[in-house]
Amino acid sequence: MKVPIAQSILVLFSLSLFGRGLPHEQGVSATAAPPLNYRVGHFDLKDAILRDGIAELGSNSIDGLHLGLEEVPRDKIEQDPRPLSAHFSLHLDGSTVKEILDALCGSDSRYTWSVDGVSINIYPRSTIADPGYLLNLRLEKVALDRVPDPDQALSALSRRYPNEQIGYMQAGGDISYVEPWTVSFEHLAVRQFVNRLAEHMGSQSSWIWQGGRDERMFTFQKGGFQTRPTE
Repeated sequence: MKVPIAQSILVLFSLSLFGRGLPHEQGVSATAAPPLNYRVGHFDLKDAILRDGIAELGSNSIDGLHLGLEEVPRDKIEQDPRPLSAHFSLHLDGSTVKEILDALCGSDSRYTWSVDGVSINIYPRSTIADPGYLLNLRLEKVALDRVPDPDQALSALSRRYPNEQIGYMQAGGDISYVEPWTVSFEHLAVRQFVNRLAEHMGSQSSWIWQGGRDERMFTFQKGGFQTRPTE
């Protein structure tokens, strides 16, 4: 199901910009890895949910940090996720990105994380063995022809899986590629495909899959994202 761009969805959260796919014109080596050993001076959260923690991690200017967050779906998209999520506080000094991710997923045991190439994915544990979960579905081959940004690239998924929820929501900020991108991929999961779309935006990027059980969508950001409840 293709969901149109909907600014009204921002009633629960506003996403604001802070500041790459395969190694093409962006210049990232094919052997690059996420900066798991990068140490963050101070990492502080108070009465936070996991989404806040991923946003705080992404707000650091860590070159090569690419984050993908898949939220546990709410019953309805308009529900506030905060009352439905584990709340916690963290105060870490000099911890590595890996240690922070471990602490975040330890604070909300519904989530786990893994590495795909240069991307770090955070997703519900319950989806790991679910062959019908969208992000686990396999793509034998997918081609993109001069796509200007990752939102438009999702059309390739919509055509492949017309009965799935593959919408997108813009959250402000320029997510366009340096130039229209033509590329093809083979033998990868949908999650990996989305990682490649986000990575190609630049040296830092993030994406979220969020919403309710009957209406979910992707949001891409250059750099990290930050969330706060709307007034």
